[in-house]
Amino acid sequence: MQQFSQVQSLQKRDNYSAYGSICKKMGFVSEGIFKVVRTNAQGQDFIPYFITEGHFAVDLESFTQQTFSEEDIIALTPCTVVTIEKKHFDLFENEVANFSKIIGHLKEKALLEKHRLKSEMLIDDAVTRYEKLRLRHPSIIQQVSQNHIAQYLGISPYTLSRIRTHS
Repeated sequence: MQQFSQVQSLQKRDNYSAYGSICKKMGFVSEGIFKVVRTNAQGQDFIPYFITEGHFAVDLESFTQQTFSEEDIIALTPCTVVTIEKKHFDLFENEVANFSKIIGHLKEKALLEKHRLKSEMLIDDAVTRYEKLRLRHPSIIQQVSQNHIAQYLGISPYTLSRIRTHS
């Protein structure tokens, strides 16, 4: 498998995957933090989630369906990613026993996590969302700018500052 993957180093602000392109790679984040950026119907950018160490950086729909991506994946810190190209991924899927089953399990886990996050973003107030982020992902609180965290939480940087003061 090592011969089919490559280690990529990205600097802060580098795109790992770009809006409007077809995602042709999947990466396991061994170091760093990415933000996923999407655009709503009003043309405003928002951050639905961050990708941290130990997770996969991929626009899964674009990667699996080979459709144009509707999101950017951008490094917020220097990042190291073990990347596999789509053609090699497909080779593994066809040649390696149980590979599809393992990938299916990982996709299911990721889907459930995204669903939980979306539900919490709709149900919880800003203070609760911040506290959950702080407890689950202290590295994001420590390494990501207040503006990006506020954008993720759906609040202004001023409101985030007030929440942080009272936490």
